[in-house]
Amino acid sequence: MTDNSLNTAQSLGVLGSKPIARRDLVNPRDRFDFFKFSLKRSSNVNLQLSGLKGNADLFLLNKAGKAIAQSRQGGNSPELLTRTLAKGTYYVQVLNRSKGGTKYKLTSSATAGGGGGGTGTRTSPIDLGTLAGGLLTRSRDTAGPFGSGKYYKFTLGQISDLSIALSQVSGGGSMTLYRDINRDGQLDNRDTPFITGGNGSESSNRPISLVLPSTETYFLEVNRDFSANTMLYDLILSTTQSPGNLPTDPGSEPATALNFGALNPGGRFEAKDYVGNVDGTDFYRFSLGSTTNVTFARQDVAGDINTEITLYQDKNGNGILESGDSIGSLFGSQASQILQAGTYYVSAKQSNVSNTAYSLTISA
Repeated sequence: MTDNSLNTAQSLGVLGSKPIARRDLVNPRDRFDFFKFSLKRSSNVNLQLSGLKGNADLFLLNKAGKAIAQSRQGGNSPELLTRTLAKGTYYVQVLNRSKGGTKYKLTSSATAGGGGGGTGTRTSPIDLGTLAGGLLTRSRDTAGPFGSGKYYKFTLGQISDLSIALSQVSGGGSMTLYRDINRDGQLDNRDTPFITGGNGSESSNRPISLVLPSTETYFLEVNRDFSANTMLYDLILSTTQSPGNLPTDPGSEPATALNFGALNPGGRFEAKDYVGNVDGTDFYRFSLGSTTNVTFARQDVAGDINTEITLYQDKNGNGILESGDSIGSLFGSQASQILQAGTYYVSAKQSNVSNTAYSLTISA
């Protein structure tokens, strides 16, 4: 159990084209293992979890310990992650999901790439790599009308307030932003509807501007408007990071809620994450051993306001939220309530399809 934290993660060294394999096991007493690796340059990273006798999940974490990609196949199916990453330090987490535990083989490798790979077609988008804050500019790109536009893909290193703008435009053009809904690495019909759109011309600019999570791959389509001619433009992507603090993305249903465990007098839980039109609901779970005065505090850190916080009690203890289990919603930034011993769920939601980076604190 010496590899159960980021500080004690097993080192994989600097990843390269030669695969690095590690064999280990996870079980109910040793639920997760951490591994650490580094990249000397922007690279295409491949991670595979194989040889499973039970269910285990695979997570890719940034240097702060935040999950930026995950593979959660059922049963003993192999787990596979492929992601373009910038130079830096990263972690891998193997998490036991099996009642009896399982042995596993973790195989890791990286090939040079990212930050410009791809030809710009729908099937081969230009790879902008992982946006980690600040500006990324591509100068004097060209795009034709619908059907012959330019395509890009990118990921985010953290929850980010993202802006995408067309500048120095000859003619006029439109932008459409998609996410890889089925996570197959391709922009296809299953990745519609789009997230949002924008446009630009010589005289005006309506950039794409919204907060997005780091759990997805995003595709950007740029097209020339109302003409058979090509459009010349600069593409400017700006990201301001709003770091989360959770090792995995909270589940969107009570059954997959992120479990905080027991909340004791003087205890405090804090969750920093995202809700919006990419991930509409986050669920958290905690338990009380006795009657306790619990305080809930919410802050919208970036993006749209009014994240909806709702408290539920699993009154019959069956792990299912039923009619009548809702206690109420948090109006304002803070509220306290005396709660009896039992199991509780808290949901964070954006019902109007806004996009918010939020902070939720639960304390006793």
